[in-house]
Amino acid sequence: MSQPYLSLEAELHDAFWDAEDDASEVALMADFLRLHPGPALEMGAGSGRLMFPLLQMGFNVEGVELSKDMLQIAKARSRALGLHAQIHLGDMAAWQGDKKFAALLAPAFALQLADDPAAVLGHWFQLLQHGGGLYLTVFMPYAELLGDLPENEWYDDHRVTLPDGRTGLLESRHRLDHSQQIVERDHRYSLSGNPPQHHESHQSIRWFEHAQMVALLESHGFGVERFFLDFDSDWQVPDPDLVDFGGIITYHAVKNDR
Repeated sequence: MSQPYLSLEAELHDAFWDAEDDASEVALMADFLRLHPGPALEMGAGSGRLMFPLLQMGFNVEGVELSKDMLQIAKARSRALGLHAQIHLGDMAAWQGDKKFAALLAPAFALQLADDPAAVLGHWFQLLQHGGGLYLTVFMPYAELLGDLPENEWYDDHRVTLPDGRTGLLESRHRLDHSQQIVERDHRYSLSGNPPQHHESHQSIRWFEHAQMVALLESHGFGVERFFLDFDSDWQVPDPDLVDFGGIITYHAVKNDR
């Protein structure tokens, strides 16, 4: 089973992303959908942060989301925007619809939250049409691996001021399991107010070297057509391990029917 965002983790999720993200991944996903016209499915659609702009552009996109808390936020946002959004409650590792999709979107590192990424890729293969496309973004946790963030020490991860003046804070600490390539993260969320709110959570995030990711995709029937670095579609290199970059890799792959 994947890992849902609950309580304050869901409520503050978009605010933290919006404070650091320029929405560049929406444009990249739109470009990908133009290459694979037809019904599309976003895994881990959350509150619709990435999916709703695509709907507003006219793309036919549905979503899958495990967290009921995120889904409630998405429903409220879609009503406010006047959108007819289909986000299904389900696990990206097991959800089944009534049709095949021309494109499957896995942005924002969704695959790395899966208990069994290999099984998830096998499931995604079955959801796609012949020749369907997979858009996949993953990251290497270089700050943790290189010691920029020391293990087992709490640090301020994100801080944001909401439109109503309240302050949201995320504190994190981590442990590394090199044998399994997993970062174990503990999170403490807080939101100022009267009364203040608090929430604690835990995440297990897997990392993949580039060669491992390509091999994993190919072993589950996907042919990698291209990849690029740090949300820059023009930044394409033969080997990411030979360049200095922020750790984010986006893959475009196609279902090769066996």
